[in-house]
Amino acid sequence: MKFVDVAGVNDILPGKTRHVETKGIEIVLANVAGKIYAVSERCGHMNAPLSKGTLYENIITCPLHHATFDVRTGKMITGMVEHPLPDLDKAPKETQDEYRAIGMLAKGIRIHDLQSFPVKIQGDRVLVTIQ
Repeated sequence: MKFVDVAGVNDILPGKTRHVETKGIEIVLANVAGKIYAVSERCGHMNAPLSKGTLYENIITCPLHHATFDVRTGKMITGMVEHPLPDLDKAPKETQDEYRAIGMLAKGIRIHDLQSFPVKIQGDRVLVTIQ
């Protein structure tokens, strides 16, 4: 297994994430209580950037549809969460129908687990393996 240097340990504070890219692969690094994990940067639902989401303990939440994943394993925990748009009922009927149709399409998209990447800390550097 060949490890690639992607970031400094101090670049990812506890409870925070960082987007990196190596060999054309986007990765989100997550610091969970001082331990660094690496998973696919793109949500397994609709490709949103997970580094723009939130990290709480070991759970990363997608900023787009709020699906959650365990950064230790890449496994999906919860799927898409619907959030009604405020005042949608006041919008023109065509707009309401369009948003409902988009919501139905988004619900039908299967959510995939994230790819997890092995991490090694060497000195003050974070290294990952791309397989």
